[in-house]
Parts: sequence; structure tokens; C-alpha cells
Amino acid sequence: MKNYFIIHGSFGNSQEHWFPWLEKQISGGGNQCICLDFPIGEYNQTYKNWEMVLDSVKRFINKDSVFFCHSISCIFLVKYCIKNNIKIGKAIFVSGFNQYLGLDEDYDDVNCTMYTNRCNEFKNLCKERVCYMAKNDPYVKWDKLTEFAKLIDAKTVISDTAGHFNKAAGYTQFKELLQYVSK
Repeated sequence: MKNYFIIHGSFGNSQEHWFPWLEKQISGGGNQCICLDFPIGEYNQTYKNWEMVLDSVKRFINKDSVFFCHSISCIFLVKYCIKNNIKIGKAIFVSGFNQYLGLDEDYDDVNCTMYTNRCNEFKNLCKERVCYMAKNDPYVKWDKLTEFAKLIDAKTVISDTAGHFNKAAGYTQFKELLQYVSK
């Protein structure tokens, strides 16, 4: 059985954007897809709180596991794997970053505990890494998207018009992710 995990971003949940669609597409046929809800908000969205949630399903994570992460959850997974010395098969990161965004205090304050200066260690823990990024992302600037991809030595898939790959940008399905994982 192959294990898949979907992790949402800041102020998000497992039932938004393309997450439910992807979970439905992957589940079954001997595959298990775990789409978790993590604590959100000013005092709840911390690395420690998110770590406890992922720890609750840690027994399912193995060297062949595939993770789909959106926004802040990208760096969360990197830090989690490094801290716990966990090896995984694939990490598909969508709009990932590892720095303050400079948007407003709400986002930067809740995201700050997720960041790490040890990103280069992740490439030894994950066999395949890919970053989906859009040149017109309204939240994460292009330089932060490309810097994150370089830090983890990831393949990149670039869009001119996908925004933050969320519902607001028309992403209630994400067929490219499904095609990528089926390779």
C-alpha cells in the first residue's frame, strides 16, 4: 500500500481548494490518502502544534510516502523530516517558501515558527522533490518561491497564471499533480 498525505497552508483546512478532489482521486486501489487538519490562527498555528498532528499519523510515513503540501506546509514538512530524520519518497510542494512574506503581521507571525535554516539537509531525506510555482502568486513573491526550490534542490514546474494554486485562482482540481504522481 502506498501512503499519500495532503497538508494545507496557513489559515486553511483539508476541505478547501484542490485537496478533497485529489484525495478522492488517489484513495482506493490499495492507496491510502491522509488529508489532515492542522491548528490555525494566531496562537494555534505553530510548528510544535502541527508536529503533534503529523506525529499522530507518523506510523504511516515511510520511505515511499508521497506528500502534497501547499504554501506554509511545504517548509513545515521540510523541517519535520529533518528534525525527525524521516525519509520519504516524494514531496510535491505548491507555492512553497521559507521566509517572511512581508504581507502583514497575521501571516508572518503565524508562519515564523515553521522556518528553518537547515533546508539543504532535506534532499538527503526525500528521493524526489518538485515545486509548483506561479509568477503571479499574490502572496508569495517570485524570488521567495525560486529560493525555496533552490534550497531543497527541487525540480520546478512554473506557471505564468496559476496565482497561489487555490480556489480563488480556479484550483478546485489539480490534474497536473495527479499526472505527476502517476509517473
